[in-house]
Amino acid sequence: MSGSLYDRKKQFEEKALEAYKNKDYAAAYDATLKAAKLTMELRDQCTGAMYDAYEKDAMSLVTLAESLQQKTKSLKNSVTGNDDGSEETPKGSLAERPDVRLDDVAGMEDVKDQIRLRMIEPLKRPDEAKKHGLKLGGGILLYGPPGTGKTFIAKAVAGELNLPFYTITPADVFGMYVGESPKNIKAIFEKARENPLSVLFIDELESIVKKKDGNIHETTHQVINVLLQELDGINSANKNPILLIGATNTPWNIEEAFLRSGRFDVKAYVGMPDKEARRKIIQNSLKKVEYPVDQDAIDYIVEETEDFSGADLTGIIELARQMAFDNHLTRYTKDLLEKARKKAIPSCCAETAQKIEEWEESMGIVRDKKKK
Repeated sequence: MSGSLYDRKKQFEEKALEAYKNKDYAAAYDATLKAAKLTMELRDQCTGAMYDAYEKDAMSLVTLAESLQQKTKSLKNSVTGNDDGSEETPKGSLAERPDVRLDDVAGMEDVKDQIRLRMIEPLKRPDEAKKHGLKLGGGILLYGPPGTGKTFIAKAVAGELNLPFYTITPADVFGMYVGESPKNIKAIFEKARENPLSVLFIDELESIVKKKDGNIHETTHQVINVLLQELDGINSANKNPILLIGATNTPWNIEEAFLRSGRFDVKAYVGMPDKEARRKIIQNSLKKVEYPVDQDAIDYIVEETEDFSGADLTGIIELARQMAFDNHLTRYTKDLLEKARKKAIPSCCAETAQKIEEWEESMGIVRDKKKK
């Protein structure tokens, strides 16, 4: 599904309506949630009256999703006879065991150093960490433009330590509305605490814990309060510790209470890859190609993509592979990769970069902005 945010929102709304007419309430529920999420993204791009309008629209869609969810559950219970009040496992409570490591992350040495100091080394040298008064667990906020590998880095932390990896996304939260969100968030934390140690990753944090104001839905207030309580308990002496990692593209939208000491107090900027990292990303993206790849083709992409994210780079190579396949090419030349590059648009705009810098200044964060 392509097009602008608004077009995609309307497409999902139409899909939800069609599914509802066909009494496919599960499909209608799913499409309505997606429309709500896109509406919130539109809201975050606006101010004033337009912000308020999209906020009300999003909450209306959430309310509609709630009723569709109840219809889906009622139908399911009537078919299965499951009316004993038992609950499904929360979406975010299923753990995975990532097989990637920090060395698999291209570049980002400053970020990896912060993670090693905060999370990796204290676990590898617990006796020494204890002597310095350092606790296991804690929180790191990964912030930066979209597509720069924040989720991959979070998985690499779990992989580095061979720990179970749990994820909470806005879709998980939006699917828990009508009093269910706070309860299910608690359930995910409790599931993570069943392990001696685990990694819990909260993606798109700004969509879940947006700054409090008069326009925020009551359920969002409840989610914020429950998450704050859970964060304050991640280092509790009588509970198994959790390594907490949050990710955001718009840190200025996060409720400031989450950025205080003891919560997401370590903030690591995940920016555009430097030249060495771009080369590694491009080479990794070409690993499965069995045809020859000219060195000057790789050199060209490395030099001409300074403002591109890792996701942008893999997208360029994916497009080049499709073009080569479509045109029956048996060699990856500079001309081919140049054509693919010219069709690509960087995912990070100057406005986003400026907002990140302004937020860093307001938070007293200093980082090296030198290009490499």
